This record gives sequence, C-alpha cells and structure tokens, in this order.
Amino acid sequence: MKSVLVGTLLLVIAQLSVAQGPQPSRDACAFTVAELEGALDAKLEAGRGSELVFSGGKQLTCTYRGKGLVSVLLTQMHMDNPKSGEDSFDRFAAGTMEPIAGDKDKARWQLGQGDMTGVTLHYWRSGTSYQVRVNGVDVKNKSAVEAMRTRVLKLRRLP
Repeated sequence: MKSVLVGTLLLVIAQLSVAQGPQPSRDACAFTVAELEGALDAKLEAGRGSELVFSGGKQLTCTYRGKGLVSVLLTQMHMDNPKSGEDSFDRFAAGTMEPIAGDKDKARWQLGQGDMTGVTLHYWRSGTSYQVRVNGVDVKNKSAVEAMRTRVLKLRRLP
C-alpha cells in the first residue's frame, strides 16, 4: 500500500511539472546580445528564455527581439540519453536539410519551413541539439540569405 501511495505521488508530481509548461530560464539565453549583434549586424533586445522539462530531457528556448520582423531564436534540446537524441536528430525537423560539408558538429541549414522560414542553423554537439534561427531575412533574396548564413557561422558554437 505504501509503495502504491509513493508511486502515485511521484506520478502526480511528474505530471504537475509538465503541466506547468515552460518556466523562465536565464540559462536558455546562452548568447549575449553583444555577441549576436556583432556577428549578425542586427540591433537586438535582451533575450527572454524559458525551460521546458519533459520525460527524457529538457528544452531551453531564448528569443532575442529586434526591430520589425527581425528576431533570433535559440533552441537547445538536452536529452538524458544523448545516443537516442542523436539518432532522432534528423527525424523531427520541418522542411529539408542542407548539410554543411565537413562540419564536425553535423551542422546543416533548414530550408522550406513554410511560415517558419528563416536562416536556420542546426547542429549536434555534446549530446545536445542546437538551433539558431534568424527571422526577418528575405528568404527569396539569395544574396541576403547567403550573407546571413555567413554571419550565423561566425557565432561561437555552444556549449
């Protein structure tokens, strides 16, 4: 009886933590505003971060807003089992992926994401999936996209 009660209590606590949804997080904003502004040539506000814990890991998300449609979204997906995360790295992305040849972190550009289209870099490092998305770039303008890709690649790789 006691073990059933303890098990039920643990289940309720676990469900409550997921039900609470994302919580504010300072750890989510791994880039400084100065780093982003210097690399991306965009004026940005301080990032607003959140953390969502789920069964199997946690997701850290930070949004740095700029003027108009400009923003930078950093998403870090930490998996408790890094091997399963790496195996599923390719399965959970919208659009298509364009690998960056010879990149040690399996970096690639995400393309064709519908309304979510921006210049988006994905990479896998130290058991974590990273996504750096720059919104506000005219994706129909190849020179603008290439210029922003060059800037994004100047950012340091996390962690």
